[in-house]
Amino acid sequence: MNKRKMVSLTLVLSIILVTTMGATSGGKNRYADQAQWAQEKLHEYYWNDVSKMMNNAYPSTPEGEQALNYWWKAHAVDALVDGYERTGDKAYTERAEELVRSIIARNGSLHNEFYDDMEWLALAGLRLYDATGSEEMKGYVLDLWDDIKTAWWEDELGGMAWKKDQRYNRNACSSGPAAILAARLYERFGDERDLEWAKKIYDWEKQYLVNPQTGLVADGLVLKEDGTLDVNEAWIFTYNQGTFIGAGVELYRITGKKTYLKDAEKTAAGSLKTLTDEKTGIFKEDGDGDGALFKGILIRYMVELYEVGHNKSLKKAVYRNADALLKGSRDNGLFGQAWGKAAQNPLDLTAQLSGVFLLEGAAKLEAGKADKPGKPDKPVKK
Repeated sequence: MNKRKMVSLTLVLSIILVTTMGATSGGKNRYADQAQWAQEKLHEYYWNDVSKMMNNAYPSTPEGEQALNYWWKAHAVDALVDGYERTGDKAYTERAEELVRSIIARNGSLHNEFYDDMEWLALAGLRLYDATGSEEMKGYVLDLWDDIKTAWWEDELGGMAWKKDQRYNRNACSSGPAAILAARLYERFGDERDLEWAKKIYDWEKQYLVNPQTGLVADGLVLKEDGTLDVNEAWIFTYNQGTFIGAGVELYRITGKKTYLKDAEKTAAGSLKTLTDEKTGIFKEDGDGDGALFKGILIRYMVELYEVGHNKSLKKAVYRNADALLKGSRDNGLFGQAWGKAAQNPLDLTAQLSGVFLLEGAAKLEAGKADKPGKPDKPVKK
């Protein structure tokens, strides 16, 4: 081989190495390197420095940006806080604060017609408050929480409505995140009423939407005119499993009651058994648009469950899915809605965010302590 060909080959191999950094880096910081790569790709492909928001898709088009997609953007705030927690780089929180303000400005209000959308922004805003101590963000969270509590049905059945003009539905998507939010507000500010809310919402969801045998969470229910309940057991979505797990983890941390931990473990086991490919163990595709976010949400709360329960099957599942994601995205860093397969353009922000959540979750596990169960945290009252 002549010298010119050797130089050309070396250059090509160098380009491939840089492009596939997330999929090939090794060592004890392997997943941290991959998570950093994922954050850089998220910024490169989706951040709009004019609107100070993430675009809805890559490539972006004027038609594709007509909708705000409030809850997608709320999860983008979460992704940025993930980056901050891993690195301590304030560029992440500064961008996240810009994004929150841009969501409110574009929406024309802090509030939204979907209760779960507000819950997602409140959860992300509370994490941002934790990172920065911003009273502005705290104010947004508490304002949202006051509105979110109006979702509760003040009848004998109870439950959280999904949408302000469709209150006949009582849903997991508005229950799980609300219970997590209420528990975290209690942990931070010590208001006993918030803990009561967390328990009330959790107990309702467990009673009416969680299958006691499998632990799987149904999407929601409708109270019919004849008084019977129509539970939508046909819709078993990954993100509803995730938020019920997350609520159980929060309440276990606060109370130390192992019932909450056992509930979360059962739902996680049911998810791994039912919602993954039985041959590969990779979580099944949930579609595009909203659905492409679902798996990433489940991963976030599975990681939190591992932190309190240290079930090694959860860590293995996260790593297995992360490795599949990277194998499918190594050419350009776009994370497809089917983990392990190449992305198809245009690619919704939701799919990219799910990939970021997965890699940040893997990095968090990688950086964790020894695999020994810890005692639940005690709430700090302020």
